[in-house]
Amino acid sequence: MKKHLIIFIAMLTLGITQANAQCCKPNDSKAQTANTNQQEGKTLKLKITGMTCAGCSNHISNALKEVDGIIEHKVEYPGDLATIQYDPSKTNPEAIIKVIEKTGYKAEIIKENSK
Repeated sequence: MKKHLIIFIAMLTLGITQANAQCCKPNDSKAQTANTNQQEGKTLKLKITGMTCAGCSNHISNALKEVDGIIEHKVEYPGDLATIQYDPSKTNPEAIIKVIEKTGYKAEIIKENSK
């Protein structure tokens, strides 16, 4: 009985270790945040390169949550796209791209327009 318990605990530990060994910690394949006021702003569309899993999109999304002036954002994996609505009086595309690149990914503007 003790042997079976030891084997069970060893396998459980191994399973937990393997689950944590993934590239990133996947949470949500379409991570997003929203401001309940739905303010007006500009929309920035970016092509993101370097993402390999949904955890990567979550990593970028968490970084974008910290940027003052981002009203709403959506980071898609697969698809490698980020759609960001921002307040141009508080931030700009260059600053947003820098935040993404600090997380280890590349970002390139696809299309920018007023909403």
